[in-house]
Amino acid sequence: MTEVATGRVRTGDGRWHEADQVFICAGQDFETLYPLVFAESGITRCKLQMMRTAAQPARLGASLCAGLTLTHYKAFEKLPGLPALRKRFEAEMPEYLRWGIHVLVSQNQIGEVTLGDTHEYGLHHDPFERAELNDLVIKYLETFCRLPKPQITETWHGIYPKMTNGKNWFHHEPEPGVTILNGLGGAGMTLSFGLAENVVKSF
Repeated sequence: MTEVATGRVRTGDGRWHEADQVFICAGQDFETLYPLVFAESGITRCKLQMMRTAAQPARLGASLCAGLTLTHYKAFEKLPGLPALRKRFEAEMPEYLRWGIHVLVSQNQIGEVTLGDTHEYGLHHDPFERAELNDLVIKYLETFCRLPKPQITETWHGIYPKMTNGKNWFHHEPEPGVTILNGLGGAGMTLSFGLAENVVKSF
C-alpha cells in the first residue's frame, strides 16, 4: 500500500482498490502511511543480531536459555530473586545489559542451531552487524551449552517495532474504516494471531 483513505487503498501500481475495512500492520516500516500518527505513537525500532551453526551430529532436545533471559522478559519480573540477579549482572556483565543481550538456543529440523540475540533501540540503525556483540553472545553461550560443531555459518540481523511507553502494542483508528495495529515487539509471533482474531471480531 502506498496510500490509504476511508474505504480505499492505493497499491504500488497506482490503482485504488475498495475495502470495507483497512488494517495496517506494516512492521518496522511504520512511517510510510501515517507519519504524524506514528511520531506520537511511542514506537521505536529494535535491531537484533542472530547467528546459525552448521548441522550438529545429534539432536539437542529442548530449546535452551539461561539467567540473562530472566532479566529480559517482563514475564519474569515478579520473580523474588530477580533484583539480586540483575544486580549481579550489573556488576559482572554490564556490557550484556547495555546491549540487551540474552541467549536463546534452538535447533531446526535439519540440525542447524539458531542462536541470539542482541537488542539495540532507536529510530535509525546502520546496516552493519557488530562482531563484538556476536562474540559476547558466543561467550555467554559457552557458559551453559557446548555444541559439538560450534562454527558459525550464517549471521544476520532483523528490525522490529517496539513500544516505549509500557504498552504491549499500538492500536489506533486514524480515520473511519482504517485500523493500525503494530508494535508487538519481540512477542509478535506469539501474540499476533490471537490479537488479530480479537481485533477483527470487534467489527
